[in-house]
Amino acid sequence: MSDHLLLADAGGTFTRLALAASDGRIGVSEVLETGAFASFEAAAADFLSAHGAGVTRAAIAAAGPVTGGVVQMTNGPQWRIDPAAASAALGLTRCVLVNDFAAVAAAAPRLPDSALETLQPGVAEDGAIAVIGPGTGLGVAIVMPQAARFAVLPGEGGHAGLSPVNDREIAVLHQAIRRFGHVKAEHLLSGPGLETLWEILASLDGADPAARPTSGEIAERARRKTCALSCEAVEMMTGWLGGFAGDVALIAGARGGIYLAGGVLPRWGDLFDRRLFLHRFRAKGGHRALMERMPIRLITDAQATFKGLIALLAEAD
Repeated sequence: MSDHLLLADAGGTFTRLALAASDGRIGVSEVLETGAFASFEAAAADFLSAHGAGVTRAAIAAAGPVTGGVVQMTNGPQWRIDPAAASAALGLTRCVLVNDFAAVAAAAPRLPDSALETLQPGVAEDGAIAVIGPGTGLGVAIVMPQAARFAVLPGEGGHAGLSPVNDREIAVLHQAIRRFGHVKAEHLLSGPGLETLWEILASLDGADPAARPTSGEIAERARRKTCALSCEAVEMMTGWLGGFAGDVALIAGARGGIYLAGGVLPRWGDLFDRRLFLHRFRAKGGHRALMERMPIRLITDAQATFKGLIALLAEAD
């Protein structure tokens, strides 16, 4: 058998699989359509067969909360990922399963400067670290430094509410309440949330909401400045995300810093208005000075989830 590790990032649309050497170097990787396989075990077996690899250890990050040691995925195919079942099917002696954002959070404080973009230098102090990531949903996790390791506290912060700060945001939130009832942050601060923002803004302005573009199209139109609604949707999501990140930082007491992750912001590139984000992040009244001291970094490493899995597997051994 090989001493390689099997790494998996199982999402509702795509599942990424990779092999890593015992020293943590990530080798061959592949992206599979989650819906093309009946189970995680089937997808992993296909990947391992294609690359002629035998493994005895695996670390899996899955899009969903870990409950009773398993993840029942709710977006996309209804995969039930159980470490015991995966071990039996794939001949594993060790299998670690975590929430997908917990893996990103585990990687965040371990990443080198080359994998990060600094938005606000701040002054890092001993204390909690907050990791926030808009993607298909909105991930939130807290990381606590403990001696030579980091304890990850995953949560469901993306289901918390939003705080509007101007009449336009109040109008959008009112329409979102009519649509969703409880408006959770990821309803508007995510890839699908950007599409919802565009649709609500179109309705408020008397445009045709049925012509809603995809999140990628919205970003491209905003980049080219060919669509005022797209520009406003991107701007509103950026500002709201800054305010939300500031709320999380205050709740966590994130003096150790804030890391931004997820699939949206790295794809936006220069479209991500750093100044607007920071303005809303810092706008916490009498605590502005505190907010300005918190380091903020954007994770640019596409393999952050895999690197977090390697760290978590090492700690579990």
